[in-house]
Amino acid sequence: MTEQHPAPGAAGPRRQALPPSMRDRVPFLLYRAAELSHALANEMLGRVQLTARQVGILTLVTEWEPMTQKALGDTLRIDRTTMVSLIDDLERKGYVVRQRHPRDRRAFLVEPTPSGHAAKLEAVAILDEQQRRFLAPLTPAQQQQLGELLKCLQRPAGQGDADNSKRGGVPGLAGPPGASTT
Repeated sequence: MTEQHPAPGAAGPRRQALPPSMRDRVPFLLYRAAELSHALANEMLGRVQLTARQVGILTLVTEWEPMTQKALGDTLRIDRTTMVSLIDDLERKGYVVRQRHPRDRRAFLVEPTPSGHAAKLEAVAILDEQQRRFLAPLTPAQQQQLGELLKCLQRPAGQGDADNSKRGGVPGLAGPPGASTT
């Protein structure tokens, strides 16, 4: 027996379902959940005129240390052109300043201003609410388990379970620049 597929453009409940090769593929589901979470975060952060990526930048430079644009891009996995645009906007808003790197004339360090520290705190409060809203369908135990599983998938190779070392870990997520991963 062959499976019936609706005609292209046909409406109906089957049109909303994903094909099994997507519906059952964990990486696709992770990507889709991340996209939905990111969209909700950007929508909620709109009231303070920030994006999730900009909050990531502010968080890194306020909680770790001033960083170069390249280090920020590498850590957040944002391309150089986009990073420059994001930092330009943060600079226009008075949240960060660029200072010459003391040991590398070609590089600039991105440093938070007092306004940047305050904006980051306000944005994190919004993201706390975004997390509550996004994870609302899960029980508290499921939320905790999901967080633990996602952290496990992001551990660098050699830390944690054996399966993680087989896939190589995720570089750039182990801690601040220069932090030991052992």
